[in-house]
Amino acid sequence: MKQQGGCVGCLLFCVLIVGCATKPLPNIIYPKAIYSMSQYPINTELEGLALVAVPFALGRDIYADPAKPTDTQTSLPLNVLEAGLLPIRLIVSNQTGVEIILDPDQIIGIADAVSYRTYSPQEAVDLVVQSQVFKEAIKGSQVGPVVKSILGGEIILEAAKSGVGGVATGGITGGARGAARGAAGVTLERARGYEKALIQLIAREYTDQAIKRQTLYPGFIADGLIFLPSRAGITELGLHAYDATANRPISIRLQVK
Repeated sequence: MKQQGGCVGCLLFCVLIVGCATKPLPNIIYPKAIYSMSQYPINTELEGLALVAVPFALGRDIYADPAKPTDTQTSLPLNVLEAGLLPIRLIVSNQTGVEIILDPDQIIGIADAVSYRTYSPQEAVDLVVQSQVFKEAIKGSQVGPVVKSILGGEIILEAAKSGVGGVATGGITGGARGAARGAAGVTLERARGYEKALIQLIAREYTDQAIKRQTLYPGFIADGLIFLPSRAGITELGLHAYDATANRPISIRLQVK
């Protein structure tokens, strides 16, 4: 679901191709664009506290222009929705004139009369990497498309293609059988290194991007991911924030489907 220079893609390939667990992964750097809150299809505002939700969806990048149409023909090698995970980007803008405490533990997904707590970043990672769809996606796949799927959109794909897409042919696999069918010179040890590096990448991206507990001063913006079950049929979000100036709660509901 990101934009980055071709050099970053090359660095990613260098780490993956070595397959050494001791080498650090490169930083994935991309612009986190925030458009006018009213431009997003899913938005609401209460007492000066504005909220936007951008659910992960096929054919849509969570950082792209919200006016850009979704590519309904898109197919992803790794669809995290099929792994049971629904990442949602939340943008919260404090225009209240008071200090607001935002706590991700006080954000819920709602389906009919049932409320769902958010997954922690580590739980989100575990859901993806332990899923059958992850195992199938990495067998004989190229680095670029899988990284694109993990991070959620077409923006990262161009950098991934220029950096690694045409180089690591057959290079990522989940086991010995897949490794045997991989590109010439790809050893079992190296193939396992690809998988391990991708898991580390997912873990770091989900952890770094998860929305954090914080105090929003007047004019401040919070921007990050929450993780909910994709098969629960969630139609609404509930956010419970706290007005630290007036010592009172603020509750916002937002339809997401």
